[in-house]
Amino acid sequence: MRVMMMCTGVAVIAATSQCTAPSPGVGDGRIITGSWGGTHVGLALTESGGTVEYDCAHGGLSAPMVPGAEGRFEVGGVHVREHGGPSRIGEVPDSVAARYIGRIIRDKMTLRVVVGADTLGPFELQRNSPPRLVKCL
Repeated sequence: MRVMMMCTGVAVIAATSQCTAPSPGVGDGRIITGSWGGTHVGLALTESGGTVEYDCAHGGLSAPMVPGAEGRFEVGGVHVREHGGPSRIGEVPDSVAARYIGRIIRDKMTLRVVVGADTLGPFELQRNSPPRLVKCL
């Protein structure tokens, strides 16, 4: 009985640590790639950076996402505000510098986008899930 209780305790500790562990590859210098989706956001990560799409904006990451040991990341890029209706010929996009910051734990990501003095998010994304967007009209 005592051995069984010790094994159960070890199993509970192991299960708990798995729930908070970063994704495989996180913190070991590997680049995170693939599609991530959530409510009001979609992210496509590549070996060289990535693209992000929101309901009424889009943007890009100018470098690959390489999370640290705790799954935390920060990547520079751009944020482009959109508007309803068609784009005018010759219209200059409303593009500003942005910092994409957050954390990956297993197949879940929390993402914030810092644009000047504003912070967008937090957004909760899931690996290989489609984004749920409502585009500007």
